[in-house]
Order: sequence, then structure tokens, then C-alpha cells
Amino acid sequence: MGFYEEKLVPVIREVCGVIEETPHMQDIVKGTMPYEKFRFQIKQNYQYLMDYTRCWAVGFSKCSCFAEMEEWYQIVKNTMEGTVMVNRDFWAEQVGVDLEEMDAVIEAPAKRSYTAFQLMCAEQGGLAECMMALFPCNILYRYFGEDLLPGCTLPEDNMYYQWLAFYVSEAYLNKTDNEIRMVNRLCRNKTEREQAKLLEIFAVSCNYEILQWQDMYHNMTTWPLNHIFPTKFTIAEE
Repeated sequence: MGFYEEKLVPVIREVCGVIEETPHMQDIVKGTMPYEKFRFQIKQNYQYLMDYTRCWAVGFSKCSCFAEMEEWYQIVKNTMEGTVMVNRDFWAEQVGVDLEEMDAVIEAPAKRSYTAFQLMCAEQGGLAECMMALFPCNILYRYFGEDLLPGCTLPEDNMYYQWLAFYVSEAYLNKTDNEIRMVNRLCRNKTEREQAKLLEIFAVSCNYEILQWQDMYHNMTTWPLNHIFPTKFTIAEE
């Protein structure tokens, strides 16, 4: 068994067990999610995923050879095209949000804190540290799809069914399979001390994911004084 199978899968299983039982996730599975809450989730995810892509790009800058660059480039490309653009185009349309509104969203504290941690790991560590910080966001959602979609009784054209189904699509499974192989290679032959450091990074990112599902998404938690933010610079006139 590799590092993923031996060290990460037990953690992933426990984390998924917590998130999959949250009211927010259960509302998705049952199709009882209040529309406004799902809109909030999609808008926040869009902002988060742009920062998340930047973190992968920082990891790309740490690659030491062509093979690593080619592999890491595919992740950056797939993250931009397969998540950022999907949220910007498909999901924005599904929840009735225009692109200006998507771009105007102020990233919530839980999201901003999460990506700040991921960026710190990417900048201060090597490829293994970067991977441990970023991998949970991808692999956990694959488990959500595999665990929950078989028991979802919603029609296949239902928005929430489609959201779950995305994470068990052939493209998504191939992407995460590739990342699993990278995890095992990057973490091979690490000392016990090095493994402990990597597992701590992984655990922090997993806990950030739990906090989002337990609080931020369900309660639509933003900043205490959200109104003091100016017009988002991305939509402000020059």
C-alpha cells in the first residue's frame, strides 16, 4: 500500500462521515436545499476556486523537471477549466447569477483563511506539502459522489443530483486517480517526521472543509461588517 491507501484513506473516511451527515449536505442529497443557500455556496466556491487554482500554480513553480511540470500543468489546466469555468458558466446559470455578480462576491472568512493556509504551504514547502494542502478539496468530493449518489432518489436532471454526479464523472475520476498516484510518489520514502508534517497539513485542510459544511455554507456566514467592503476591484471601472 502507498501513502494514500495507508495513511490518508482512513482520515478521508472519517472526514466524509462527518460532512456527509451535515444538514447542508443532507439537504443537497434530498433536494431540500433552500435555493438561496445553494446560490451562496456556488458564488463562494467560484471565488475560492480561483485562489485554489493560483495555489496549484505556485506548486507548478516548484517543479524541478519536465515530467513534473507536465503533470502539474495538467492539474492547473484541469482546475481552471474543470472547476473555475464550470462554476462561472454552468453553475452560475443554474442558480441564476450573472457573471458580474459572481465577480463581485467578497470571499467569506472561512474561504479566505483556507486558501491563505493552502498558499502558505505551497510557498513555504515543496511539492509534497503543496499536494497535502490542496488534495483534500478534490478527493473528498469524489468520495461524496461515490458515497451519496447511489442513494440519491432525485431525478437525474435535478440540479442537486447533477452537482453530486459531477464528482463521479469519468473526467473527475481520472483527475483524482492521477492525483492519488502523485501523492504516493511524492510521499514515498518520507521519514516518520516528514510524514507527520504532511499528515498535519492534510488534517488542517480536511478540518477547513468540515468547518465550511458545518457553518459557512449552512449559515451563509460572511464578514461581521460585510457592507464596509467597497465595490469589488474586479468590476470597478478604471
